[in-house]
Order: sequence, then structure tokens, then C-alpha cells
Amino acid sequence: MPAPRIDWIRVLYAYPGYVTDRLIDVIASQPQILPYLDMPLQHAHRKHCAACAARQMSIGIPHPGKDAPPRCPTWLLRSTFIVGYPGETEEEFLALLKFIDEIRFDRVGTFQFSFEPGTGSETLGDPIPAEVKQERYDRLMERQQAISLEKNQAFVGQTLDVLVEGYGDGIAVGRSYRDAPEIDGWL
Repeated sequence: MPAPRIDWIRVLYAYPGYVTDRLIDVIASQPQILPYLDMPLQHAHRKHCAACAARQMSIGIPHPGKDAPPRCPTWLLRSTFIVGYPGETEEEFLALLKFIDEIRFDRVGTFQFSFEPGTGSETLGDPIPAEVKQERYDRLMERQQAISLEKNQAFVGQTLDVLVEGYGDGIAVGRSYRDAPEIDGWL
């Protein structure tokens, strides 16, 4: 039986320690591997990366502007961050904002720390007030919204392949390589 044809392969949960020049070269050279890299970083400050059990500190993350071209000029870089982790100071949060400004992720997911009994952080409690977590969440998302808008505007007038995932009432719903299912939304 012949192997099934797979048109789109997406790299998710690419921990920084495993994103090498060789991996980027493979992504760039194989048309079925989408130029989409999801790196679950959780935070940009060393203290919180270790506390969140990130596999490696965010230093060494490939920068889309300088590390990808010409190998992968249209790649998308996304990550997910936690704000309000126990002990997160305003200075550490500002370091996260600066990091987002420097890397200029195409997409960012953000979550507020939520105390969960039975987790590794249970002993830390939930010392950051809810209003501080919400305010940090809002600031981070507002900053990222401006970056994402700028990145998306670069595609105005371009034609992208789209997987149509549904159709009804004269409306088609689909996604481009820049949109991971159940993560990035719909076109």
C-alpha cells in the first residue's frame, strides 16, 4: 500500500533546545513542512522559565527577522506565556514585554496563572492578586495585538493556499499555513 500523501506538516511544541539550524533548514527545504514554529516558552525571565518547567530558557530562540531568511522567509513564530505566576514582579513582567517586542512573534497565547491543587506550584499558593494578573494579561495582549496586526498586514494583497474546513450558508471557513487548528482562529 502506498504511503498517504501529506500536504501539511506543522511543528508544534518545539522547545528551544531542539530548534537548531538543521531543523530550520529541514523546514525550509521540505515543502510539506509548514514554515510555522510553535515554541511553548511560558515566560522570558529565567526564574519563571525554571519554575514553569520550561525545557530551556528562551535565550537562543531563532529570531524570525534575522535567523530565518533566506531559508524560511515567511515563517510564523508563535508562543504561549503565563502572567501572574507566583513571585512574578513588575520588573520580570516588563522583561517579558521587552522580549515580545524584540522577538516579534506572529502569534502569542497568554494565560493568567491559576492555582491548581496537586501541581508543582501548589506550595507557592496564588499570591498575585487577580486584578494584577488581569492588568498584565491586558498589557501583554495589547502589545502583541499591535505586532500581530503589523505582521498580518504584510500579507495584504498576497495569495495563500487555504484548507477549507467547512462550508455553509454561502460562507467557507478555512485556514492558511499561518493558522493552526484549534489554536490560531479562522479565516
